[in-house]
Amino acid sequence: MDTIILKVYGPNKFQFRNKSLFLPELTCRAYKDLTTTEIQSRNSSRPYLRKFVLHAKPQDEYLPKVEVFETLAKESDKVIYILKITFSAPKLLYWNSLQEVTDKDKQSIIYALKSSLVKVGIAVESDVIENARIEAVHFCKNVPLPKTITMREILAELAKVDINKVVDVTDRIWKNGGRVLQIFSGTIEYTFYDKISDSMRPKNKRSDKSHIDHERAIVEAYKLQDKEVFRYEYRIKKTQTVRAKINKLLGREPKTPVVFNDLFTPSLHKNIILQTWHGLIQRPENQLALFETTNKLGLLLHIFGKARKQSESGHSMNNAFISYGIATAIKDHGVKEIRGVVNEGWNKDHPERFTKKIKVASGLIDGLPYSNNITFIDKALERFELISLASLQKGI
Repeated sequence: MDTIILKVYGPNKFQFRNKSLFLPELTCRAYKDLTTTEIQSRNSSRPYLRKFVLHAKPQDEYLPKVEVFETLAKESDKVIYILKITFSAPKLLYWNSLQEVTDKDKQSIIYALKSSLVKVGIAVESDVIENARIEAVHFCKNVPLPKTITMREILAELAKVDINKVVDVTDRIWKNGGRVLQIFSGTIEYTFYDKISDSMRPKNKRSDKSHIDHERAIVEAYKLQDKEVFRYEYRIKKTQTVRAKINKLLGREPKTPVVFNDLFTPSLHKNIILQTWHGLIQRPENQLALFETTNKLGLLLHIFGKARKQSESGHSMNNAFISYGIATAIKDHGVKEIRGVVNEGWNKDHPERFTKKIKVASGLIDGLPYSNNITFIDKALERFELISLASLQKGI
């Protein structure tokens, strides 16, 4: 995993020894100190009364982003303070996110986080960190690429997929000259990029902007400038979605609070990466975008063969021709583009009709493998080998 956002709810869960480091300067109030407008804000959509952001001097060690929110308790006349901590787990330990953390690193991360906060006058006990609520978390995996596979080719293929089931609301963003692909819908985001090239780009153009000098030093020290490392990040960006996704994997009730300790459940990280990756590439429409074929005639013959085994009727032949058209269109132009074209010329009230045809087409290309690029990434994720300093020393 990489980025984690924790929330610690007071009182008496944290202490500030230098409130002047916050902007504005941190001051604490009681309910009697609030204005009438502030008291009435409890019934509004405003999430907090005041916000304080840590502005400490640069440290020799990694420093998380720290914010404090002043808000009203929902069911009592009390002012409460919430400590929000945003940090990168691998950078907290290694100053870079080429190296990866595992579910065995919990105590090391807690110790490092606690120590970094103490240096700026924030005292939080280990058990408080361990039980802090998770607001967002980015699960990720690095895959070193051989010279026969390029990041640009992989991204070009993944750009053709979609993650929404029926209604076309998925969005995607290309960044850094086509080196970063982000596919997102709601509070879920899939991000793919080359970790090496991202580390070497100017800070204002990076996907990951913090602590660039240390990560670049790792790249240069191990002579990785000419290598490529495929990075897959599955980002869960809101508390409610965190609960839904992680509790499902843990076999718990959906509304169970997810805390920091839960992230280190054995195999949770691996399971989330594999389930989300497989869920992406195994969607019927995405199978049509990612399959391997040497030529279109071979594809047509494969579809005819599969359709004939099901039935030799005219209806089966029609399905074969329709499926061939859908498969080649999606392979060439991508799911989102083809859905858009179909929706413009079809009844937008019944997108499920096209979805059914996509499912039929996916069934008729069954037996065709994924492309070489996608197959390589799939097998590497299945192995889930730890990228550590030792593996970087061996070279890619």
